[in-house]
Amino acid sequence: MASAQRISLWTYDRVSLDMSWEWLNDPEIRDLTMTPVFTREDQLRFFEQLPRRTDYLIWSVVLDGTEVIGAAGLKNHRGDTAEYWGYIGKKQYWNNGLGKLIVIEVEKKAIELGFFWLDLKVSTDNPRAISLYQNTGFVIDPYMSSSYCLRMIKYCT
Repeated sequence: MASAQRISLWTYDRVSLDMSWEWLNDPEIRDLTMTPVFTREDQLRFFEQLPRRTDYLIWSVVLDGTEVIGAAGLKNHRGDTAEYWGYIGKKQYWNNGLGKLIVIEVEKKAIELGFFWLDLKVSTDNPRAISLYQNTGFVIDPYMSSSYCLRMIKYCT
């Protein structure tokens, strides 16, 4: 049961990078996260640039202090607004409430960092994620959404 489990955000390291390579090359995960095709070289270049980037924060999502199960972060910082993103790469943990715990942890980080608005993009083909985001306070921005991608926004309290 998800309520007995704890999600924490840890430093995104090389082990998490290698796991992300596997996860984001799974066609289902790639489609649900709207991840473009990338090479291993692209991924390594991205990872090497992370320490110098101020516009992109990434964390490993860790379950019960022992197992990396996904990644999450904040990107596209604009004043007091940042774009939330996250995913669970280990499918055995899908559909049991952990997504909500991830959103809560990233929202705490956002507030600590001075972001009071979060927005996100989600595929219209991902009803589980849409429901998760609505259940955590995000609302659809009809002016910035399309038939394939919703933009959702939330004020953090």
